[in-house]
Amino acid sequence: MGAVSGMPTTEPTSTEDIAHPATYARAVPHAEFERRRREEPVGWVPEPALWRHSSAGRIQQRGSGFWAVTTHEAVMEVSRQPEVFSSARRGAFLHDPRTPADLDFMRQLLVNMDAPQHVRIRRIVTSVFTPRAVRSLADTVTRHARELVDGVLQRDTFDAVTDLAAELPLLVLADLLGLPRGDRHLLYRWSNNLVGFDDPEYGGGDVEVYRQTFAEAFQYALAVAVRRRAAPRDDLISLLATAEVDGRRLTDREFCQFWMLLVVAGNETTRHLISGALHLLLHDEQLRRRWLGGPLPTATAVDEFLRVVTPIMQFRRTATRDTTLAGTKIAEGDKVVMFYVSANRDAGIFADPHRVDLERTPNPHLSFGMGPHFCLGAHLARMETAALLDAVAPHLPRLATTGPVVRLESNFVNGIKVMPVGWT
Repeated sequence: MGAVSGMPTTEPTSTEDIAHPATYARAVPHAEFERRRREEPVGWVPEPALWRHSSAGRIQQRGSGFWAVTTHEAVMEVSRQPEVFSSARRGAFLHDPRTPADLDFMRQLLVNMDAPQHVRIRRIVTSVFTPRAVRSLADTVTRHARELVDGVLQRDTFDAVTDLAAELPLLVLADLLGLPRGDRHLLYRWSNNLVGFDDPEYGGGDVEVYRQTFAEAFQYALAVAVRRRAAPRDDLISLLATAEVDGRRLTDREFCQFWMLLVVAGNETTRHLISGALHLLLHDEQLRRRWLGGPLPTATAVDEFLRVVTPIMQFRRTATRDTTLAGTKIAEGDKVVMFYVSANRDAGIFADPHRVDLERTPNPHLSFGMGPHFCLGAHLARMETAALLDAVAPHLPRLATTGPVVRLESNFVNGIKVMPVGWT
């Protein structure tokens, strides 16, 4: 079943409603986050009613509301106390699980786990997904980036998202997972349906699409796991399918859930980081001149793009007991949402936080989170972004947008869906 078209979510109550996905289709409400950091670093946010669809019909659902954590210090405090602010109790996503079965399903994802389960699964993953293993991909990543740029040089116009920003992480994922390259577009569709659940073009708020996407992806993953266990190859999936910690392998369910995390996190973060960085470079002549002027440490510049773009804007936790955060009393069971997109522009940490400073150092951004849930793919995301920006750099002076840039309707990822560009 495809996404239901012609059924938009309800409109946000104001242009600064940080809970409503439609707000972010216009722009990240940085002015509202700045006000919150100043006036209520931990402030209550009522959730809007959103349309949801399934075979049972069309209904409106409203979340319970949450505490928005917007300063760098407060986000760090939440991240450092997983025993007080749980990922597993109600999951790490803003939407509440509808049933106990939904919650049990969600808890199989690494991002929705607490210790000790989180420690065990992460140990298996980190045993094979090491910085050294990522570095071994450097030549492949660079080659893909150059080939993609060479390809679009032959066209008058193209879409910077689908033809560059999305393609590079998908190609790298296919190599990393040992998949036929033609199957990378399955990963793209699955990822769009899940991360773009609230966007009318993708998930459309359709619960059936969400469930079908998981079922299709899991069926594919199980088939791959069976083949790799019977005949292992030199790829990440073979390593994960056969790796052991304390004499125990990942179960089929654990394997499928981690597969899903790789599919989504392995392309979404990098895709939106690259497209966001390209958008900044195309629309800020001074920034573009600095990028091209050299010498400029690429790693430092990429970290600044990570800070300014913040591809994953927030994650949710649930209080396991009554506590206090930044002077605000929080009750057991309350939903607490860490807005990295706000913490990354905290003037108490970052001088002139709204300015893109490609030489900013130190740069303690929180775009990959911190603490036990720090992003496993941080090294790879940085490498892919640097490779593509380096490959496109010589051609930037004659690259320009040719039509409207369309943003994703999501309060979770800071994403661009469409960015038509051409050579001038």
